[in-house]
Amino acid sequence: MQRSVTRFFNRRKFFAFSSLTACSWALAVACTPTAEVANTVEETVETATEAVTEVAAAPASDLPKVRVGFQTGDINNITMVAAKEGYFEKVGLDVELAPYSSGGAMVTALAAGELDITWFFPFPSLTAFATGIDIEVVLLDHAPLTAERLIAGESAPDVASLAGKTIGVTIGTSGHHSLLAAIDQAGIDQNDVNLVNLKPSEMAAAFSAGKIDAAWTWEPAAGKLNELGGTDIATAKSIGAYAVALWAVRKEFAEENPEVMTKFMEAWDMAQQDYLDDPKSGQAWEAERLNLTPEEFGDMVGRQGSTVVLMEDQLSDDWLGTPGQPQATNLYKAYEEYGTFLVDQGRLDSVPEDLAPLINSAYVAEYLESK
Repeated sequence: MQRSVTRFFNRRKFFAFSSLTACSWALAVACTPTAEVANTVEETVETATEAVTEVAAAPASDLPKVRVGFQTGDINNITMVAAKEGYFEKVGLDVELAPYSSGGAMVTALAAGELDITWFFPFPSLTAFATGIDIEVVLLDHAPLTAERLIAGESAPDVASLAGKTIGVTIGTSGHHSLLAAIDQAGIDQNDVNLVNLKPSEMAAAFSAGKIDAAWTWEPAAGKLNELGGTDIATAKSIGAYAVALWAVRKEFAEENPEVMTKFMEAWDMAQQDYLDDPKSGQAWEAERLNLTPEEFGDMVGRQGSTVVLMEDQLSDDWLGTPGQPQATNLYKAYEEYGTFLVDQGRLDSVPEDLAPLINSAYVAEYLESK
């Protein structure tokens, strides 16, 4: 189903009519992290934001405005479908969507009480929790299995040949963590390689100039390295890394507004189904936001190798798990591993012994039961 401009406006009119007694909403889009958390943004993408036009709306409901932060340097396909196609409005939510250039910036905003719900990645969510911000991971978006990659020139046809080479990486991020895992699996000691701390946006120039032999980074920087002749010799998937984009909420806000949480799940479910029904059409919003052609953006999505975490799969141990049993999940195990890494790297002083409160699948479970 190819979504046309006409179809979009027809749908918007339908939403406005069907939600006449619901609520109004405005979206302001002005995106991981700082040095302390996973950076998933290239500078050229950080500035590629757009203003999301205010939607003419029905009278406001009694529900509070939901302040939603998202990371603009990564791919937010379903988020944009939910916003642009009016699904938040359809379920009666008054959503204010705000862009942040990094997960770290959202950690600061959460600490200040400026955001209610955030879309980011495990590293910043763990950093927030470990530094005393009472948040819960309540929903998962997609798992970008090959977005993060180790890309090398002709001198390093495989990971084992990286001994003695210079590798670009963004220190203290998920990429740094994955790179260390990759060279360890290849039998290389960390002291046998020279790691250079680079932003993703700096890697293509360093690679082209011969200053680095390889780099571990993510899209879109990874694609630029491929264009320069770099070859993928490892990915997050190939080394068994856990990669997922997620939604977290301030626990106080969620407990005070359970109806908002149910409606948020409903809007996400509809947007997810819409996106999966016609991915190319759904990707048009993000392509426009990032100032890419549909073909360029489609290629980038393809290189990410993303798996959308379906609503009905959220409660499996691969993802959020059964309510009250987060310790059984792969997500929990990843958090334990990331915590050790961040402490070892001096990014965190310590990690709470019990990470169970960080994962709460109850809102997904309640929504699925209500369907």
